[in-house]
Amino acid sequence: MPPSVHTILIHGSLAIKYALVPIGQLSEEAQESRNKDYIRFREHHSRKSSRSNTNTDLFNFLLITSDPIITGLRSQIKVSSTKLPPDAIYLLNIENTEDNESNEEEAESNSD
Repeated sequence: MPPSVHTILIHGSLAIKYALVPIGQLSEEAQESRNKDYIRFREHHSRKSSRSNTNTDLFNFLLITSDPIITGLRSQIKVSSTKLPPDAIYLLNIENTEDNESNEEEAESNSD
C-alpha cells in the first residue's frame, strides 16, 4: 500500500477530528489563487535591492491583504450622488416616452 493511501485510510479520521479549520479550507486552491497577487506585489510593491528585501516586502503585503479586519477597512466603491444636467434628464425622459409609446402601439396592434 502506498504511503499516501495508508495516511488517508488509517490516519484520515484523526486529521479530520483534530483539524483546526474545516477540511475544505486545507486545499491548495486558495494558495494557487494568490499567485496573481504574489506576482503583482513582487513586481510593483517590493524593493528589488536584494532577495531578502523583496521577500520581506512581499510577505508583509500578503499578510496585510489576508487579514479580514484590515481588508474590511478598505473604502467601498461609492455610487456617485451627482445629479444629471437638466438636458440629460430631458433626453432620458424623451427616450422613455418614445419607448412607452412604441410599446403601447405594439400592444394595441397585437390585441387587434
